[in-house]
Amino acid sequence: MRVIFPEFLKDRLGFHQKNTERRKEMCKGWILGLAGGILMAFLLAGCQKKQPEQVMLTVIHAWGGTEEDHVAMREIYESFQEKNPDIQLRLISIPTRDKMLRKVEDMIMVGNIPDVISFSGLGRNETYDFMVENDMALNLMPYVQQDGAFESSIAEANLEYWATDRGELFNIADVLSLSGGYWYNEDIFREAGIERIPQTWQEFIEMCETLQRWSVKEEAGIKPLRVSSEGYLYFLDHMLADNGGDAEGAIQSHWMFHEDWELEAALDRLKEIYAYSSAEDEHYSYRDETGLFNERKLAIYVNGVWGAPMISDDIHAAYALLPTESGKEMSCESACMGYVLGNSKNVEKERAAVRFLKYMLSEDVQTRILEETEQIPANPKLSLESYKDQKPRLYQAAELVLNAQRKIEVPDNLWTSAQKAVFSDRILEVLSGELGYKDFIEYLK
Repeated sequence: MRVIFPEFLKDRLGFHQKNTERRKEMCKGWILGLAGGILMAFLLAGCQKKQPEQVMLTVIHAWGGTEEDHVAMREIYESFQEKNPDIQLRLISIPTRDKMLRKVEDMIMVGNIPDVISFSGLGRNETYDFMVENDMALNLMPYVQQDGAFESSIAEANLEYWATDRGELFNIADVLSLSGGYWYNEDIFREAGIERIPQTWQEFIEMCETLQRWSVKEEAGIKPLRVSSEGYLYFLDHMLADNGGDAEGAIQSHWMFHEDWELEAALDRLKEIYAYSSAEDEHYSYRDETGLFNERKLAIYVNGVWGAPMISDDIHAAYALLPTESGKEMSCESACMGYVLGNSKNVEKERAAVRFLKYMLSEDVQTRILEETEQIPANPKLSLESYKDQKPRLYQAAELVLNAQRKIEVPDNLWTSAQKAVFSDRILEVLSGELGYKDFIEYLK
């Protein structure tokens, strides 16, 4: 028997059938979509697992101040992070070198050795020696020997001074320390009638006398100089390096040794210079000296080439080398302490730290260091000639130091940190007559 459905039922049945088919299609699409989403999630998860994990690199440095060069150096460090996304930098920024050194010592005491330590121009110190002696510092020589481009970016002075007798290298500097002279106010010298830069210490003292007489006569309120303890140490090294005694030979061999009579003779000369300086105290530093020079209260400002950007643009300043007894030009060209890498025994960390060091010595970054901080790049591929017009003050000072007939190390590389501390703490007492030579020499020993 054949069933005949009414037209309205046929329509409903047809609608129901179409609806069912549509639902089946929707369900199928939903299932496919869900499966696709799950598959994509698995694929993404797989991709994420294949990406290497970031290597954490702890970098401690003494560029934590508010000065322009400090800000610039921090930005240079941070740029490494942008160029090396597989390395996560943990920057520990300390405002001064002394505080940074104390922080490093604290970290070593608890077994948390930083991956990169920027010593920012310090000389050899107990912390560095302790790290080397206890296998806490990474020997960089194998990395240098394996990479010709890396080796050619390191200053010759760095390899000459810091490579050990066993062929090890634990320190690489990104800048050179050029000094052994002083800045002078050209306008004051001209007004006082100084026509010639002194070549000997006797001429230097006579110049101070001329400056002082002129200032008194004109009621200018300008002192010839007001030297910080660190400045007097530069004076002393120049005197010891030029007296023909044992100290001269020792300094040539990159270390400090002197007989008592040599030091006493140099202290006598320092006392003569001190007579033309105003009274200082133990808290007086190169920052104070910089301020007085910029205020036109000093004719002479004792600092290295790196002092160029600290001098006000309103001051017409030029650089002169410290005198010698012989009159022979002598300056300081050194590679002080730069970067020491922690010997973590972790290959990935070590490679990442070496990449950071190569970055700091790269021509692009070295150019930034020169242009933004006016430090002298260590990479010998960079030339100062192109900055002759752009940075005339820096160029004049650097060329004078680099072209001197004889070079010695800066005090940081000749004196131990303990000796430097004693010198800084007691030299003003010696020059003012409060402390005798013999007691002072015993303290130094």
